[in-house]
Amino acid sequence: MTAVQLFGHQQKALDLTEAHNRCAYYLDMGLGKTFVGSEKLMKLNTRINLVVCQCSKVPDWVEHFQTFYTRNCVFDLTKPKEFKFFIEQAACEVPTLMIGVINYELTFRRKILKTLTHFTLMLDESSLIQNENAKRSKFVLGLAPDNVILLSGTPTGGKYEKLWSQCQLLGWK
Repeated sequence: MTAVQLFGHQQKALDLTEAHNRCAYYLDMGLGKTFVGSEKLMKLNTRINLVVCQCSKVPDWVEHFQTFYTRNCVFDLTKPKEFKFFIEQAACEVPTLMIGVINYELTFRRKILKTLTHFTLMLDESSLIQNENAKRSKFVLGLAPDNVILLSGTPTGGKYEKLWSQCQLLGWK
């Protein structure tokens, strides 16, 4: 059951990727990537979920999940106390849903994220990892998620070779 009422194009995107645990939603601005991505994340039904986005979007993602899905299990990982609690809970076998939201610049500074297992990784504006030599890209590519959701309205600047790092996350080596 969907937590929100989706538009036809959003539902079609989810239907087309239903059997996949690694997918990209490259939808133009205003077409609702946030809802498509969050619905996919919820359908994948993993206990641990990591959403990586731009710094300015962290509060928006936290609010989105709290408003439309769950209030108690969403963590702003830019806040040290919430980050610590998230990591402690991730290490436990408690079956509670956890959604952690962090910005790209903090991911590679929080090396303990590499210890996460059996989790879903969602990248908002996944084009931000197109430079494979950047610290954030190397770090994200070094994670070991079971599921991957990529979101972007502009996955490349017209240069398809810049999709390489995103394709790697989708399982294309």
